[in-house]
Amino acid sequence: MKHRIPALAILTLAALAAGPLRADEGSAKSSEAPAPADLRGNAEAAVVPHHGGLDQAVREAVLALHGAQVRDSYGQLTTPVVEPQRESADFRWAFGGVYFPVPDGVHAGPVAVLFIARHGAGGWEVALEDSERFNALAQRAPTSVMSAAERGLFAERLVAIRARQAAGESTLAVDVGLGMPFKKEGSVWGTAGVHGDSGTSRPYNAIDFWGGDARVLASRKGTAYKYCTNSRWPYIKLMHKNGWSTGYYHTRNQANISNGQVLLEGAFIGNSGVELPCGGSASGDHVHWTLWRDSGAAEAVDNKLIGGWVWHEGSQAYSGYAERNGKRVNAGQSGLINYGHGKTPPPDEPCSGTGCDKYSGSFSGSNDVNLHPSADGFQYGGGTLSAWLRGPDGTDFDLILGRYNSSTGQWDRVAGSDGPSSTEELTYNAGAGKYRWRINQVSGTGSYTLWTLRKPS
Repeated sequence: MKHRIPALAILTLAALAAGPLRADEGSAKSSEAPAPADLRGNAEAAVVPHHGGLDQAVREAVLALHGAQVRDSYGQLTTPVVEPQRESADFRWAFGGVYFPVPDGVHAGPVAVLFIARHGAGGWEVALEDSERFNALAQRAPTSVMSAAERGLFAERLVAIRARQAAGESTLAVDVGLGMPFKKEGSVWGTAGVHGDSGTSRPYNAIDFWGGDARVLASRKGTAYKYCTNSRWPYIKLMHKNGWSTGYYHTRNQANISNGQVLLEGAFIGNSGVELPCGGSASGDHVHWTLWRDSGAAEAVDNKLIGGWVWHEGSQAYSGYAERNGKRVNAGQSGLINYGHGKTPPPDEPCSGTGCDKYSGSFSGSNDVNLHPSADGFQYGGGTLSAWLRGPDGTDFDLILGRYNSSTGQWDRVAGSDGPSSTEELTYNAGAGKYRWRINQVSGTGSYTLWTLRKPS
C-alpha cells in the first residue's frame, strides 16, 4: 500500500489581538534561537512571547492530524502542549514542537511533532512537519526562525518521503538505514520485545532496549528536537534526512543538546533510565526507542532491518524477536550487537518464482562494466523493478538501472545503488520502456551474483 503525504492540517484562526500578547495558557518554556548561528541556545529555557491564538491554532492542527492516533495509543485523548522554540522579531513567524502528554500508568513514548506558523491578516496559518506546506513555509521563514541547515533537512526529507511513497511497500525486509541506539559493534544489549508506542497499541513501532553499557546513542545522523522541556531530562527525537525519525524516551544524564543541533551517528544522547518527562510509566532502566514515518505517524518495526537485524513482531505486544544470519534474539533475552546501518545480512535468495531472474558475472581488470540481461536490455510494460547485487567482501561494485532514450540514442540512469561495498539493492517504480541493469566495477576483483525481480503493474 502506498502512503500519501497528508494534505496537512493547515488551520487559520483569527488573531485575538493586533499585537503581541501573553502566551496562551498551556504554552511551554523553550529555548529561543534569535539567529541561525545561535542554534545552540542556552541550557535554561525562556518563555517565548507571541500573538494570542497561536497555541490554540497549533492544538487544533495537531488534534486534526493525530487525535485519533493518540486516543488509540494512550487509551484517551490528552490536551496537546505547545512549545514555541523561536519567533521572529515582529512575532509573525513561529517554530516549535507540540506533544500529547502521556497519562499516568501508560507505558508509552509521547506523540510529538514540529510545527511552523505564520501570522497574516486572517490569523495564524499552522503546518505540521513533513507536509508540503510545512516545507514551503520553512523555505520562506526568516533566518531567526529557520536556519539554512534546517531548510535543507526538511527539503531532503520531503524528497525521500516522496521516493518511498512512489516505490510502495515491499514484502522483503525493509532497510530503514538505521542502527540500534547503542555503540556499533560494542557491548551486548537485550530487548524487551516489539510493541506499540503505548504497549498494546498498533502499529508496533517501539523496541525497548536494556543492559549493555547503558549509553544511548543516535541511530543515524539526524537533527535533534526536544519535547517536554519543563523536565530536567526532556524527550529527544531525531529527524533523519532519509525521511524517518527516531525517538529516545526514558533517558537521563543527557548530553547538552539544543533544538536544531545535528548529531552524528553514534553521538551520545543520555543513559538508559526510567525518566518520564512527558508522563507515562516505566520499570527498570531502558530506552524506549520508537520509529516514526512522515508527519509523525507511527511506523511498525516488523520486517525492518535495524542495526543489521531483521525485526519481527509476535502475536502480542512485548514478544517477537530479532534475527541475523540464522541467529535469533527473543524478547527478554540479551545478545544484540549493533552493526549500524548499511550492515544488512544478505538473504540467501532475495527473490524466487515468477519474474525473478538470477545472473552471474565477474571482474578481473579495473573500471569494467557488465550489462544484464544484455547490452540490448529488455522491454517492460511498467511496474516495479527490483535488484540485489552480492559481491566479494572488500570490493566495491555499483548497481545501476538504465532506460533507453530513443530521442538521444543513449541509456539514461534512472536509479542506482552505489554504496562503498558490493552489497547493493534498489527498487524502482518503472514506466513502460526498455531497461537494462549495469554493474560498475569501482574497486576490487571477483565474482558477483545479481538477482532481479519484475512486478508488472
